[in-house]
Amino acid sequence: MASTEALDAFRAAPRKSLSYGLGVDSTAVLLAILDDPVSFGIAEDFSDFSVITGLTGFEFPDTIADVQDHVLPRLRAKGIRYAQVARAGHQEDAGVQVLSDTTAPGKMHSRGQWTLMDELEANGTVPQYAGGHRCAQKFKAFPIERFQRDQAGGQTVGKLFGYNADEHKRAVEANRHQARRDKKAGTRIFALDYPLIRLGLDRKGVQGYVKERLGVAMSKSYCPVCPFSGVCSPQPDHLKRLRKYPDLAARVLRLEYVSMALNDNSSLYKDDTLHRRVVNDGNAEALGQFEARLDEEDWAVYRLQRAYTAGRRPECRTAHGDRCAKPECRDNSIKGTVYRSVKTVRTGSRAEVGAFLHNAASALDRPVEHSTSAHRAGIDRVRTRTRPDSKAYGTVEDFYVTAPAGVQDKARDGFARVWAAMTVGQQQAASADEDS
Repeated sequence: MASTEALDAFRAAPRKSLSYGLGVDSTAVLLAILDDPVSFGIAEDFSDFSVITGLTGFEFPDTIADVQDHVLPRLRAKGIRYAQVARAGHQEDAGVQVLSDTTAPGKMHSRGQWTLMDELEANGTVPQYAGGHRCAQKFKAFPIERFQRDQAGGQTVGKLFGYNADEHKRAVEANRHQARRDKKAGTRIFALDYPLIRLGLDRKGVQGYVKERLGVAMSKSYCPVCPFSGVCSPQPDHLKRLRKYPDLAARVLRLEYVSMALNDNSSLYKDDTLHRRVVNDGNAEALGQFEARLDEEDWAVYRLQRAYTAGRRPECRTAHGDRCAKPECRDNSIKGTVYRSVKTVRTGSRAEVGAFLHNAASALDRPVEHSTSAHRAGIDRVRTRTRPDSKAYGTVEDFYVTAPAGVQDKARDGFARVWAAMTVGQQQAASADEDS
């Protein structure tokens, strides 16, 4: 990470930028550069340097306020170019929205036209714990890198990250990822550098440095919906922050409820729910706003279909490579790809869709399951196909559920083909029963 070759490549880049995540680590890098740009390989007049923030659109307000009050004045004083960018839409083809690009920044924007929560609410799911930092890749890295490459005109960009000395693994993985990208492109796209690691500044050292320089302890930068909030901030501190911003807590509680209505196992945290933690914390204001939203919003009856394919045996991967479609190479105890389809069947008030679900249950001769085990607010479902064993694959499930409206109709590519193949025997059996 601190090799001479890596540093030389960074210093040789005609354009250099700091990926500014609004948090204490990247703020420490920025403050150090303001004091002595030349020692970081940056021109003394900052003519080859810029700062770029990719906005998720769902930061805590105190983070936005701290940067606006304590960081932007320093950028203005030095005439440093600062760009605030965001995704312009769900698909990458929509490009990047530039909210601000100036050497005299006076305002921090809180969101662009397509935010992290817009996407999560449209998908009806919380961020996936197993997905690592996928949200950051989509809503921070993508708009920053698209903007950087557009500005660079094909030249290598020197890119600074605020990983501290406790985060060697993140830096190593970033280097590996960038090496793969460069190899594929046939050229060096970005030359990466990690000043805090080179300086040996760990998290505690960074916090002390920033507080000494700014005179305040900066608020931590992370999204209220982050499944890693126990890591980004100690859980008691996170719950205290949710008491400060009960409206944000209520919105995340609503998202978690919808997510768990569509999938029992899709709570915000790996082995726990945000709802339980907020209840135990006694955050009555957040819970009251959440319950009011459930009563006031439009609701929907959704149809959820999932096909859980069996995974490939390890020996198949060794013998047959990356792809193999042979049924005998599948093992029902190994999880394969999960194909999901969600469709809105009916919308209306909470009472109206509840009545529709009960009428549908009668027509289908199926019971309405009212469950509070997954979520204390209660979830109503009617199942038409049930998985016999949650740990067995090569199975399907099909059910109707009521939840707040807004989830977009969507099916994974290949869903119809896989569903038909996995249910053909069941469909034929059902037809035979009807004929008899």
